[in-house]
Amino acid sequence: MQHYWRTRGKWILGVAWLAAIALLVLAHPAIVLAATWVPVAEASQGQQQQFVDLDSITVLGPGQVQASSYYVDRRAGSPQRTTYLTEYDCQGRRFRDVVFDGPVGSAQWQPVDPDPLNRAAMDFACAIAQTDQP
Repeated sequence: MQHYWRTRGKWILGVAWLAAIALLVLAHPAIVLAATWVPVAEASQGQQQQFVDLDSITVLGPGQVQASSYYVDRRAGSPQRTTYLTEYDCQGRRFRDVVFDGPVGSAQWQPVDPDPLNRAAMDFACAIAQTDQP
């Protein structure tokens, strides 16, 4: 009987993990379905790079867009990659990270101009969103 519950418990845990992953995919399809990564900026002689997924750029409202991006930092040797889903306020020149998978990120609105790589990502996303408007 103990073997039955141990096996059943693993099965239930596996189903729970699959459900959690499916929920994440449905909640944030822009990150999962990203297809067209465009390099938008680099610094430190190419050791730091910022990429934006062209297909993920979504207009949220007047002057506001959302985009998936990732940042690669090679300054410490092995590349460190952080992926973001970010909202940009194009007119207010600020951003907030909705989802991120690294140590850096901000859920609060922050000015974008002090960060040249993120500023390039915002400028790119806002320009694309503006050309998509009727």
